[in-house]
Amino acid sequence: MLGRRAGPGEVGEHPEVVGTGVQADALRAQPWRVEVASGATRERLVDALRAAHAANRISVDFPHSDDMYSEVQQARRAAFGAGLYGALGIAPGDQASRAAYNEESLRFYGAPHAAFLFVDGDGGHRLASDVGAYLQTLLLAMTAYGVASCPQGLLSFYADTVRAELGVGEGRLLVGVSFGYADESAPVNRVTAGRAPLDEVTTFHG
Repeated sequence: MLGRRAGPGEVGEHPEVVGTGVQADALRAQPWRVEVASGATRERLVDALRAAHAANRISVDFPHSDDMYSEVQQARRAAFGAGLYGALGIAPGDQASRAAYNEESLRFYGAPHAAFLFVDGDGGHRLASDVGAYLQTLLLAMTAYGVASCPQGLLSFYADTVRAELGVGEGRLLVGVSFGYADESAPVNRVTAGRAPLDEVTTFHG
């Protein structure tokens, strides 16, 4: 969330937020590791991520392709993107401005903290789904504490860079989450995401 302002000691005041997802996975194996970057570490990581991005040093632990989305899902993504860039005053054909905004994600959109969620074990998709459940619980817990958050898939495109800067030797990077206190005056924080009707995504049997 662009314009998110820093608050005094979010991590130090509420460390229990990160540990809140202990019941998120079905077998209670907790196959995740969370690495939180703040302060000087955050600044070094921002510089390293920007350098990796400029040099196109992409390293992903979980492959990604636009082809993984169906036609309907692509349409939903496009609708959200149009609303987002429209709120920012970026025209559909303004690729330079879009690229500049996307690079802001490597600065965590101004947030003072970033959490990186790693999948432990063999890092397979079953374990990744448990970490996804923990991620949702983490985001809800942050909201309950009044902390804004933004999960960022792009941060996982530079997994080797994140590992090197944070000294992480094991695990596969699934996602990064920027968090802090929101600047409610920032236009991006007034963007809302639509949701598909229930009957498009759910079927009740019986």
